[in-house]
Amino acid sequence: MPQSTHHPAPLSFPSSHPEAISRRMASAPVPGSAQGRPGIQPASPQTEIQRLMRAGMQLFHDNEDFQALATFKKAFLLSCRLPEPPTQARCLFNLGAAYIATGKPQKGLKCTRKAQKMGALEKDGDFSFNIAVAYDNLREYAKAIEFYKKAVREYNASKLPNAADALVKLAYCLVGTGDSASAAQSFRLAGQAYQEAQRLEDAAMAMREAANYFLRSPKYCPEEVLELLQVCHQLCTNITDPELLGNLHNHLGLHYAELKRFGQAEKHFVEAMKLCSGENFALRKRAVLMQNLGGIYNALGEPQRALGYHSEAADIYGVLGETAARAQCLYNLANAHGQLGNYQEAQGYYQQAVRSFGDAGKRRSLPNLPRHKGDQGGGR
Repeated sequence: MPQSTHHPAPLSFPSSHPEAISRRMASAPVPGSAQGRPGIQPASPQTEIQRLMRAGMQLFHDNEDFQALATFKKAFLLSCRLPEPPTQARCLFNLGAAYIATGKPQKGLKCTRKAQKMGALEKDGDFSFNIAVAYDNLREYAKAIEFYKKAVREYNASKLPNAADALVKLAYCLVGTGDSASAAQSFRLAGQAYQEAQRLEDAAMAMREAANYFLRSPKYCPEEVLELLQVCHQLCTNITDPELLGNLHNHLGLHYAELKRFGQAEKHFVEAMKLCSGENFALRKRAVLMQNLGGIYNALGEPQRALGYHSEAADIYGVLGETAARAQCLYNLANAHGQLGNYQEAQGYYQQAVRSFGDAGKRRSLPNLPRHKGDQGGGR
């Protein structure tokens, strides 16, 4: 069977942390700010706070989280000199977001709560989102789930992309609690929201994750999963990033294989192979795809086609020094030769696989290979 059929790695959403956190900032002008007159008088505190706020948000946009933290801290300290609680609250809210993004959720939570008491963003989805992220980072999933849901309600249709981001974060929280079915529903809602917002790459990844976690659910409907995979496939036609598209096709192939739709799995693995080529293509990705295609041809009863893929995958894993992965490919080769009736070759690869698993420090009980009536080998 293809590699990693049971647990494909989740894809990384472009909209997720830290960029998503950077959008959860108070960006409104500071009340009562006055424009300084360069060359005549120094900038007023209000003008300097505005400058620091803009600089901090740009640093966040550039993923310079720690520099953004230092900048927002300066803005907040300066705001404390002014008798303007709304300005202090806004600066404190951004400081809290910066603390959360730099791995200090306790401090971030404290700042955000204090900003709330001072009247900042009490009914804004950004406030609930940042609180949720802080609890999420603290692994207090029940509280994080509560605030992600609150953020989704507050964003509503007016801020669809933000609502979708919150749904994705909610989904991963639900995964952390072991609730795969609810996580899948949340991913599906996120995918639909991304579609409406025309963020099609994010939509495709969310739908793929929805299918993935429905498959992890104790009870799932195959037709429902197939529908999600089809939606993801359609969204792929709008994606131009070859690396992302290759990853999506590989994952789609894995999911179709799980559902024993081997013909559809083959099509997606072939598409992934076409996309994953060129100088910047990772050698290991080629080995994985070769292994997956070999597994599909074995499952389709075409062992002759499988041989070349398993052989090349084994060679690449050997070059990379991945002994256990190479051992699996050797066993796959043994199985393909067994299906073809090449029992001597099958036995040879089988013994190599057993030795390689031993070299990798993994003792595995491999299934017996197919044997014809006169064959005395083929077993363990």
